Formats: sequence, C-alpha cells, structure tokens
Amino acid sequence: MARSPLLKGSGWRLGWDPSGQDFVALVGGEVWALELTRTEWQDFVTGLQRLVQDMEAMGSQLMAEEGITLEQAFPSLTLIASGTATAWSLYLQLHQGRRGEGFWPASAAIELSRAVAQQEVGIPAMSRREHMA
Repeated sequence: MARSPLLKGSGWRLGWDPSGQDFVALVGGEVWALELTRTEWQDFVTGLQRLVQDMEAMGSQLMAEEGITLEQAFPSLTLIASGTATAWSLYLQLHQGRRGEGFWPASAAIELSRAVAQQEVGIPAMSRREHMA
C-alpha cells in the first residue's frame, strides 16, 4: 500500500504509511508531531473513536456549559478529552519506547476527530488486516 497524503487542518496534522517498518502514522499539532507505531496507531484510532462516542452520549446528560473529562487508556498510550460535550481538547501521552505527549485545543481536536472518522474505512481496515498477518 502507498503512503497516504498528509492531512492538515487548523492546529492538527495526520498521516499514515502502512508500509512503514517501525512507525506507520504521524499525528501532530501546530508546532509538534509524533510518529506512532502500528499498535499506538490502532490504539489512537480506537481511543479517539470511543471518546467521540462517549462525549456525544454525555451531551444529552449535561448542561451545555457543564465540563467533563474522559480518558481512554491503553498499554501503549492514553488519550484524555476535556471540555464540554461539543468543545473538548485532546491530550495524548505515549507510554512505551521513546515516549512523548501532545495536545490539541478544542478547535483542532474536533477537526482531527472528524478527519479520523472520515478516513475510518481505510485506517481501521488497514490496521486490522495487517495486525492479523
């Protein structure tokens, strides 16, 4: 499979290369970027999807201005969404190997989650298929 184009938005970057040896994805903000291993990438996509679903579910239970913090933790990384159900920031911390952390403000986190969701067919399908190989 060929390397995907680098997707960019206001305050976020996202790219993946399933043929990568050690690192298959890149996530980044305005002035930082981290390369992710296959496991980190799979956990990032899964965790972000769960956070989006949880934030949407909590939206009907919270007042519009009421804040919440939700976390998705994996052995490879932790994702933390914090804010309101419709405007939340995202924090990423890598736990293994080289380690690292990143942060997207609410405007960038929402756009990033939408970009991942729009690529949902290609990203997780690629991850599952190669994980089984």
